[in-house]
Amino acid sequence: MEWKLTREPLASLSADAIVVFHFQKRESLLGVTREIDEALGFRISNLISLGEITGKFGGITTLHNWGKIPSGRVFVVGLGKEDKLDLPAFKDAVAAVARTAKKKGIDSLGIGCPSLVIERYNPVDVVQSVVEGMELGTYEHHTYKQEQSKKKINAVWISDATLREPAFEAGKQRGQIFSRATNYARYLVHEPSNRMTPDQLADEARKIAEKRNLKAEIITNGRLEELGMSGLLSVAQAGAHDPYMLVLTYQGEPDSQEMLGLIGKGITFDSGGLQIKPARGMEEMKDDMAGAAAVLAAMDAIGELQPHCNVCAVIPVCENGVGTKAYRPGDVISTFSGKTVEIQHTDAEGRVVLADAIAYAKRLGVTRIVDVATLTGAIQVALGYEVTGLMSNDEEWAEEVKAAARIAGERVWELPLYEEYDEYLKSDIADLKNEGGFPAGAIQGGMFLKAFAGDTPFVHLDIGGTVQAPKEKGIFVKGATGVMARTLIQLAVRLG
Repeated sequence: MEWKLTREPLASLSADAIVVFHFQKRESLLGVTREIDEALGFRISNLISLGEITGKFGGITTLHNWGKIPSGRVFVVGLGKEDKLDLPAFKDAVAAVARTAKKKGIDSLGIGCPSLVIERYNPVDVVQSVVEGMELGTYEHHTYKQEQSKKKINAVWISDATLREPAFEAGKQRGQIFSRATNYARYLVHEPSNRMTPDQLADEARKIAEKRNLKAEIITNGRLEELGMSGLLSVAQAGAHDPYMLVLTYQGEPDSQEMLGLIGKGITFDSGGLQIKPARGMEEMKDDMAGAAAVLAAMDAIGELQPHCNVCAVIPVCENGVGTKAYRPGDVISTFSGKTVEIQHTDAEGRVVLADAIAYAKRLGVTRIVDVATLTGAIQVALGYEVTGLMSNDEEWAEEVKAAARIAGERVWELPLYEEYDEYLKSDIADLKNEGGFPAGAIQGGMFLKAFAGDTPFVHLDIGGTVQAPKEKGIFVKGATGVMARTLIQLAVRLG
């Protein structure tokens, strides 16, 4: 998608279609919408008076030009109530109209940002929101069909007489990088597990390291055994593919001892192990590597943006299979940290592989940790598809991650990690067990990981609910969301 800034008024722009906005329950039209209304002989105002254009959020009305303006069509997009509008909502509205335009075969599109949005927010952030809305909203999941969709928007003009070129370029660059990373994570998650295998995920890490000049360490079976990473090795025992611990390191501030650690769960298929999952819905378990996808996508973007901070990504990758070699309920395994774990449930495998990753990241010198994982179904029960669960052992670090998520437009909600929850994970024969029954299921996962983070400031992001969008909505297409990729990038930018 090609992006251009034009000083030409939207009313005189020659594009296949143009986009204007209208607020709910607002009697008068604002700025560029008023100009287009006048050019069209007040047809927008007439439809508002008839109740056909309401300004309801996400509502889209398509008008033709009646030979009044050069552009063939006009999309009038509802922004809802003025006092409810923020940049994530504006981004969703842009995504909705972008999808509509694409479905109608629009090749070139002009857009005029509402004056209220320009006045209320930083111009760079506004441009970034427009770019992300367009790029994320028009994304299509890769398929293996012989016939592929060929519809796409090739060019977008942002029409604004006051927007400075440097602000436009900065917003455009960030918007494209953040969108590309999110869509890359979506692609990785959406791929079938027979194609996005542990081997393939390792290859993706190698490609990113080479492209962005990152230091890469791809740890395989023999070395995993030497290091004593029995958490990862135990879960991987019945998998069809060998496991990996993937390490990518970016140094943007070599003289600093501070290093951000990004940990991503990379279970490329999760059968549940011997305590196998129900058959219905198991096809979705290819998405159990979405944490790894978010971290890989973030490292790609971080390597491109070059923030002034150090980042180390550690990603445990394997399959959780079923067979005679599978690890069993009641087993006691050692981990890289030295802690022993009693296996209560083989479908609580994500926290077991993450335990080794967190401990290894600490060995490599990370000073603050964020892990991203499709860790529990319980988080979906608690927060649905809309919000990612956040848990932490450090209030200040949690606030920093929340701020990054808020700027990125990704919702998080904090759950407690009180000491009383340790009771659920007490074992009679090991340092702790990996699962303690039904109560506080999502929190149990956070408490388990907290034991391996120790005193290192740590945030756990459970994306078990937000990994998939059940339907097309705002910037989301149905399916893999690429969730938390943008938050991780924003976090590195803030630290840099």
